[in-house]
Amino acid sequence: MVQDLDFPVLSALMSERAGYDLGPERLNAVEARLGPIARREGLASVPALIRLIDPVQRPSLSWEIVEAILPADSRFFRDRDSFQLICAQLLPALAQARGGKVRILSAGCATGQEAWSIAICAAEVGVEVEVIALDLSMRAIEKARAGVYTQFEVQRGLRTRQLVEWFERADDLWRVSNRLRSAVQFDRANLLDGLEGLGGFDLIFCRHVLSDMTHEARQRVIAGLGRALGPAGCLFLGGGEAIPEAEVLFRPVAGFRSVYVRSPAPVSRVA
Repeated sequence: MVQDLDFPVLSALMSERAGYDLGPERLNAVEARLGPIARREGLASVPALIRLIDPVQRPSLSWEIVEAILPADSRFFRDRDSFQLICAQLLPALAQARGGKVRILSAGCATGQEAWSIAICAAEVGVEVEVIALDLSMRAIEKARAGVYTQFEVQRGLRTRQLVEWFERADDLWRVSNRLRSAVQFDRANLLDGLEGLGGFDLIFCRHVLSDMTHEARQRVIAGLGRALGPAGCLFLGGGEAIPEAEVLFRPVAGFRSVYVRSPAPVSRVA
């Protein structure tokens, strides 16, 4: 069983590598997630695995532990109110203003359901999009790229019409249709490293990510999101999320939960 003595080691690793705020109340969940790794390594317990943590000598094992602990819950059309706003208003308006593809970032995309939901939404309203989907977990990215989901996973958020229209049967699984695949690009990335080199985005999704981070990590990520979001773009946080630090760079949109736009740049006074 994971002991209190193991907590500082795990907490430091998660904070340094992912900016994740690992509270001691999460140790029971950690035990369940790290158990398979410990057994694969031939170890008798999770504490024995934790004693092997060495980011310098065993970097791949350390990253595997980080990825196993990070939350991975995702579902199609999560926080459906956000998608109703995007489909009904934002995508058509942005497409008309841009005269071309609308660029969208899914930051912390987990196993891909959010990115594919965006692609479905855009296809249904006839808007061409380029979706860049990023996550720290390589295992999650591989599943997202494959675009193959269980019956349980597709039932979480997809309407029957959408399932039939945008997915294909693969034995007892469901595979994303090829018609959607050109719209989405999945890559492994650490949001703590910034988003330079990706260009600007019209819409950014960073949902159910920031609230699990330390204060310092949130500040770094929010600053990166602020640089990446276009002047007329919107930032979507998770339903019910409100990050106070965001309000320096962003201001909330009245009437919509957890939706932000960039704050106006301060006006310089000329003496």
